[in-house]
Amino acid sequence: MKNFLFLLIILNSFSGKTQTFVRTELPTTVSTPWELFYGPDSMLWATENNGRVSRIDPETGTKTVVYTANDYFGGSPLESSVLCPNLSIGGGTLGLALHPDFKTPGSSFIYFMYSYNSGTSGSPATRYKIRRLEWNPTTEQVIAYQDIITGISNGYDHLGGRLLAVKRNGVPYLFVTIGDHGASETNSPQCYNPQSNNPNNFAQDPTTDNGKIHRFNMDGSIPADNPIPGNSFYTRGHRNPQGLVYNENLDILYDIEHGDRTDDEINILEKGMNYGWKNVHGFHDDDNFTGEAAYVSSYVPHPQIANDQLVEPIYSICAVPMPASNNGISWCTVAPSDGIYYKSASIPEWTNSILLVTLKKGDDTNMELYQFKLNAQGTIESSTSQNPNPKKYFAEDQQLNGRLRDIAVSPDGKKIYLINNGGATSATDKITVYTYVEPPIPAYPDAGLKISPNPSTGMIQIQIPENKPYTIQIFDYRGAKLREIKDESVILNLDLSSLASGLYWFQYESESMKRIQNFVKE
Repeated sequence: MKNFLFLLIILNSFSGKTQTFVRTELPTTVSTPWELFYGPDSMLWATENNGRVSRIDPETGTKTVVYTANDYFGGSPLESSVLCPNLSIGGGTLGLALHPDFKTPGSSFIYFMYSYNSGTSGSPATRYKIRRLEWNPTTEQVIAYQDIITGISNGYDHLGGRLLAVKRNGVPYLFVTIGDHGASETNSPQCYNPQSNNPNNFAQDPTTDNGKIHRFNMDGSIPADNPIPGNSFYTRGHRNPQGLVYNENLDILYDIEHGDRTDDEINILEKGMNYGWKNVHGFHDDDNFTGEAAYVSSYVPHPQIANDQLVEPIYSICAVPMPASNNGISWCTVAPSDGIYYKSASIPEWTNSILLVTLKKGDDTNMELYQFKLNAQGTIESSTSQNPNPKKYFAEDQQLNGRLRDIAVSPDGKKIYLINNGGATSATDKITVYTYVEPPIPAYPDAGLKISPNPSTGMIQIQIPENKPYTIQIFDYRGAKLREIKDESVILNLDLSSLASGLYWFQYESESMKRIQNFVKE
C-alpha cells in the first residue's frame, strides 16, 4: 500500500461513539473498473474495460489480468440514435461473480458480463453475454470458457449489469440485472418518437428481458421453478438496478436501483413480483406523482404469474415530488451503484447493515458510503433524531475517492475497499481502502487521568491522580511514541495543536501507578 495518508475521525454524536478509519490507496492501476469483490481465495476480483477480468492482492495491490475476452466489442457509431445522435449504444465490461462453491473441485467457475457484436462489421448489433470461465486453482489460470447466456438486450441508457451467484436452500443460482434501456422522457423527450417506442415501457412485460432481474442455473439454463416456465425473469418493473445484495443470515436478496430524478430504491426481491417501474416511483402513494395510488389500487395481476402483485421498496432515497429543473446536479437522487451485506462484529455499529456506495456529486449529494442498519426482519431499522438511519461516511474524501462504483469488505470486517471510475481530482481510477482502527482498551478500567476537553482542537488540561513525580508518554493509534513529559504537577496543561487529527492515548506512569487514557484530536 501507499504510505499512510491521513487519519479520518468520524464522530457519531448521536450514539456517543467514535469510529476511526485509516485511509490508504492500493498502488493498483485499474481502468474503468465496474465490479469489485473479495473472493474466497483471499483475493480481490474486478472487471475492467475491454472485457478484462483482474485478480488483485488486497495487501500489496499486485494485479494480474487473468482473462481478456477475445470477442469484446464496445459498440459502434453506426448504432447511434437517429433522433438523439449524442446517445451511444451501451458497451463495456459489467458484472462478475464466482460460483458459490468456487473452492470445491469441479465448481471453480468465473462468470462475467460484457458487450459483443451479435451482427456484422457493416451492420453491428451490440449485445451482452455472460461467459463462464473455468479456473485452475493450482496454476491460477483460466483453462477454458463457455458462453452460457447470449443475446442480452442493449440500449442507450440504464444497462443494469450486476451479477450475483448465491446458494438458496442449498441450490446455487446466478442472478442478473438488466436495466430498462430507455432514456427518460423527462430528460430526453425527443429521443423516441412516438414515446411508445421507448424500451422503458416494457419493464413490466415478461416477454422482454429489459427492466428485470433474471435467475439462471449456474450452467445458464432456466430453473424449472421460475415464475413463468422457460422464462428467465425473476422480478420485473425495475428501472436501472445496479446493485444486488444477499443477506445470508435471513436468505434475503436486495436490489439497489437508480430512480428517475427521485426515489432511488432498496427492494427486497420476491419471486415473480412487480416493482412498478415506470408506473410507480418509490412508495405506493400520491406524495410524489399524481395517479400512482390509483394505479396501485387498480392493478391487475398477470394471469401467468402466481401470486403476482406490486411490491413497494423498503427504502426510498429522495422520496420527493418530481423536480421541475432539468439540472441533474440539483436532484436529490444519489445514483447508488452496488452494495454489500455487513455481517461482521468488527464494527459493532455496522453489524447487520447494508453498505451501499454512490456515484453522484450534486448540490445536495455526495460520492460516499451509506450504512443502512437492518432490523431482525431484514428491513430498514427506524430512524430517530438520536440515531439516524442511514448514516453516511467518507464524503470528506470524495474529491480523492471519486465516483464510487463498488464496495468490498475483508473477511474480518475491518477493511472497506472502494473502487471508483472517474470523479477523482487525481483523474485516476483506483482502489481506496479504509481500515477500521479499534480504540485501544485501557490497561486499567479506572484510567484516573481527567483530560478536558476531549475531543479537543488544541489546548488540553490533564488532572493527575496523585501528587508524585511521573512520566506521561503520548502515542498515536499505531503505538508510535510521539512525546514524553516528565513532571510532578497535579494539573498539566498541554498544547497539542500541532498533532494531526486522530486518535491518541496517554500513558501515565509513576512509582506506584500506571494508567492509560484515550484522547481524540479534532
